[in-house]
Amino acid sequence: MKTSIEYRDPLELSEELAKLGQLTKITQLEGGSGFYTMQAANANKVTLAEISASKTLLYEGWGNGITIDFNWITPKANTQGVFGYCDGFKMTKNSLAGFGTINSVPGNAWGKYNNECSSTGCMLEKQLLFELLENCKAYDGLERLTGDQGIFCNNKALNQLKRLAAREVATGIQSPEKYFDLVIACLEEPMTEQNSQDPKHIDQLREIIDLAHSEKSMESPLSLLEVCKYINTSQASLYRICQEYFGMGIIELMTQIRLEESRRIMLNQDARRKLNLYSIRDIAIKYGFKHQGRYARRYYTAFGELPSQTIEKSRRYKLTM
Repeated sequence: MKTSIEYRDPLELSEELAKLGQLTKITQLEGGSGFYTMQAANANKVTLAEISASKTLLYEGWGNGITIDFNWITPKANTQGVFGYCDGFKMTKNSLAGFGTINSVPGNAWGKYNNECSSTGCMLEKQLLFELLENCKAYDGLERLTGDQGIFCNNKALNQLKRLAAREVATGIQSPEKYFDLVIACLEEPMTEQNSQDPKHIDQLREIIDLAHSEKSMESPLSLLEVCKYINTSQASLYRICQEYFGMGIIELMTQIRLEESRRIMLNQDARRKLNLYSIRDIAIKYGFKHQGRYARRYYTAFGELPSQTIEKSRRYKLTM
């Protein structure tokens, strides 16, 4: 199944993906409309999804406790470098990540990918994968799966996995057992220095994403000093992390997410009624904007329309998330 979505803002994209069963919050880290394509295939115990977008997107999701989502990227041109991040793990053409989805804790997985690559998710049934790892005594693989966020894989298995998925996502999955064999071979890749990433760094990134989406921090935005204290890091370190991973400062990132969440609720009449948000001022305060005029200016800069225009749009555009 191939789906193409042309959207005016990422909330429309989130809504369309929800119709396909993907409950993922998406923050667009640059302005303007975009184009999104997804091609998916599924078989017994295996699901594939290949995604490409014209904008850099930040996804926040979670594992379902039943499958593990292994992610890799495919550059659109023969270029090197980092094309995004999966749970904070740097995604190059030799990266395999997504191990955080081993758990079903809400918000425990996030990803950011730029428009120079496509990203592929290969979802394998967790129980069967663990049984196979135990049966073939793949103890290194078990340790990595339960203790790491991802690996850099330089053996042939990842290339075979990518070729197989690229073919079968278009034609249908014919060999589900091969995905388990190839993923196990990747997990058993000998450890290299490239595979070593600072776990504290990974945890800080997860805390940043979690904090930015927290209802409490949206209603009462934290200062830079408060964020540093919460994450237990210095301003200089936090600045470097946010610039590298998100291309903006932490306060700017959190403000952008608050603006998009306020827009989401503005487009959802049912949710507004349930939360007793009867005016633009109510919504602005709910998402931490105490001055309605400043909120309106920030909102217009972000979305190219005033909050009142979005309210009017909600009468004909039925957002359900």
